[in-house]
Amino acid sequence: MYDEIIVGQGLTGLLTAIWSREEGKQVALVSTGLGKIFQSAGVLDILPGEDSRFADLMEKYKLNACSRLTIYEAAKKYFQLTERIGYPYQGNIEAPITIITGSGNLKETAFYPDTIKPIPEQGHVVIVGFEEVVDFLPKYVKGNLQKSRPSLHVDTMTVSLGKGSSRTMSQLDAAHLLDQEKVCQHVLDQIKLKMAAKKIAKPELFIFPAALGFNNWRKVLEQATIQLQAAITEAPGMPPNATAIRLHDKLKKEAIKLGVRFYENTTIIGAKIEDNKVQAVITSANLEIKSESYIIAAGGMLGGGIEKTATGYKDKVLGLDLDHHGCYMSCPENVWLVGASNGMNVTQYGITGGVYSILSCYQTFTARKQHMKLGGLQHA
Repeated sequence: MYDEIIVGQGLTGLLTAIWSREEGKQVALVSTGLGKIFQSAGVLDILPGEDSRFADLMEKYKLNACSRLTIYEAAKKYFQLTERIGYPYQGNIEAPITIITGSGNLKETAFYPDTIKPIPEQGHVVIVGFEEVVDFLPKYVKGNLQKSRPSLHVDTMTVSLGKGSSRTMSQLDAAHLLDQEKVCQHVLDQIKLKMAAKKIAKPELFIFPAALGFNNWRKVLEQATIQLQAAITEAPGMPPNATAIRLHDKLKKEAIKLGVRFYENTTIIGAKIEDNKVQAVITSANLEIKSESYIIAAGGMLGGGIEKTATGYKDKVLGLDLDHHGCYMSCPENVWLVGASNGMNVTQYGITGGVYSILSCYQTFTARKQHMKLGGLQHA
């Protein structure tokens, strides 16, 4: 018997599990897959997929002054957590920064890890790729970057990791290699030699693929910053990239350390509901898991918690009826919906993984502490 069962181990599921355990609750997390963090860029946008300001979030989600204060509180709690687990995030929803992606296109983001830096309007940058990693092409990145930053002087180079592989390396493979001090130094030495040979002036910023180490990312970043005497940024692109997977790895390890019980590769096929309360969920292994409350963080349409069928939307977690917006028509009183599980009014903006996810987790967390149901934003 648990105090809470959380369904889903994406950003919303892991955050909710960690914050609940910090309150002393007995928590189980049930998941079919690994969560959508693995498919993200590892940064948290205000409205993913578009350049936007906090005012846009306020308008689209009908946020009031109270919600405005709540999102600052949520951000503070998130920053404190990421600092504690060794992968600190920073940012300001009132002043998002412009970052570069792995394709060379620019985007605005609100919260980002220390491996990400803003792209200047002008000045000098150098884009560095790895011979073994074929999904990051410095010249292609340069072409797209200069469309948005015509006043920026951009140089490119490609260096070798010095390690062979029987298959094409991903950026995540490169990150694990750069954890090795010899590999990291080998890369930095090549950069310095090419800078001297091509007489490239010292830039303000070096742009790398999202591969600046994994477990030892802080040491790699520090070593590169000191030796190259410039700011360093990753350009997160197609998954898998280390920027996102570092976050998932750190959050999951923290949840395990705190005592969250994980039921992985476990599909919920039904629920026992009595007196408008879920009494237990039933898994595909015919296992009943009981809890006082249930938190659905299954990602909605984007994460597989909701399915679009010929006759409408289908709830794949509890098997309950959904309306034409993908929202629960009658939600049991001990069930809480987090993030994209709130239906199409949320997922139509691709909000999963963005600032809204942190806000939704925090609102659910505080409301549960006060033993009250949410209205407004949570059921938008």
